[in-house]
Amino acid sequence: MHGYAYESDTIAAVATAPGKGGIAIVKVSGPDAVSLVQQVFSGTYDPKRLVRRMVHGYINDNGEHIDEVLVCVMKSPHSYTGEDVVEVQSHGGTAAATSILSLLIQRGARHAAPGEFTRRAFMNGKIDLAQAEGVMEVVSAANRAHLKRAERLLDGLFSRHIDNLLEQLGTSLALIEYRIEFAEVSDEDGNLEEIRVILAGVTSTLETMIASFPTARRIKDGLNVVIAGAVNVGKSSLFNTLLGRKRAIVNKREGTTRDWIEEKIELDGIAVNLIDTAGLRDTDDDIEREGVHQTRHLLQKADIIISLHDPEEQSRLLDSAADQSPTIPVLSKSDLPGRTDGAPDILAVSSVTREGIDTLISKLSSLARDMITIGDADALVLVDRHQKELREAYKHLAHACLLLETNIAGRGPLSEELVADEIHRALNHLELVIGEHVSLDILDEIFSRFCVGK
Repeated sequence: MHGYAYESDTIAAVATAPGKGGIAIVKVSGPDAVSLVQQVFSGTYDPKRLVRRMVHGYINDNGEHIDEVLVCVMKSPHSYTGEDVVEVQSHGGTAAATSILSLLIQRGARHAAPGEFTRRAFMNGKIDLAQAEGVMEVVSAANRAHLKRAERLLDGLFSRHIDNLLEQLGTSLALIEYRIEFAEVSDEDGNLEEIRVILAGVTSTLETMIASFPTARRIKDGLNVVIAGAVNVGKSSLFNTLLGRKRAIVNKREGTTRDWIEEKIELDGIAVNLIDTAGLRDTDDDIEREGVHQTRHLLQKADIIISLHDPEEQSRLLDSAADQSPTIPVLSKSDLPGRTDGAPDILAVSSVTREGIDTLISKLSSLARDMITIGDADALVLVDRHQKELREAYKHLAHACLLLETNIAGRGPLSEELVADEIHRALNHLELVIGEHVSLDILDEIFSRFCVGK
């Protein structure tokens, strides 16, 4: 599917987000990209003769200046799409960019579909499909940790892992097919053990990669940090302090928070979903009792728990949740007289004086960093589609390994054809990750999620 142009026409789109800004960029790609821009551009220098250099000039419509611009020409195949590409940088806002785009459409370009520039880059062999999806991950990254992993996916580091697995499976398939082809002359034991070792190694690697997916979800969606404690212990005040603004209602009256509140913050580049909860206590109030039930449910799903309590209450509130999630015990309202007496092992904080807040943030950041760290960052599975294909490949290889191990152990006959079929199926799923033999329906689904202009 690589090595040829996806379309023969020329496409154009505004590549920057709508709204006010310093500049806007109109991107054009295709065989007529340069000539179309030349029809509406005037300047001292011809951008076609100054490839990859910014050329100053004006966009004109029948002699009328539309906007002062910078134009950059990138010739095929040395461009993002692999085609001739021109970028026109106009003043920001809506009018200038849309007017320039309209002029190009009038002269023969067509509006680019969502993700069509990146789709052309894939179809022309500039990037594989996993890298193309890395573009979407970069664009959608809302925190530094996600951006860092997305850049590695875009750079092709994840694809190299897949390529290595494909190479190993290709070797094992050649060995098993040799046995099938020359069954009448091959040694009965032959290279079965070699095949088994290769498949076991690939299966183990897939298992590790699949296991990284929950970590990827935490990186993308954020870790759930639940602030829990008894009523009126200072949870909402601490929530507001960590958030940096007043979001939760704070009142001396007990049971003020009856529902949970969630806000996203970033700690050391890591996304955190900070959750304030209803105070834990026995109550006859139906609404407050539902809030307590929700709190206990959130504790079960928490990645990290901040446990607030008085010195005499200690860990009464957490039940079994503390056994499942890392917990930071915190004594709040440390600015009040006598609060820290008898609590030497608990972090004392004050939302009034900010005592201990920086230490708490440091502890949270350290725990969060540990929870998103895996052994091989380049093998991290960021994309749902990749996870599904890896699971299918793992399923087929696990069956192939079982067949081989059963035969080698002398517990049954071996069907080389069945082993070969399972390896073939695994290969197909791994090839789909990087876009080999992928259907147009899958491509349509993937690129429809991209924004126009990317």
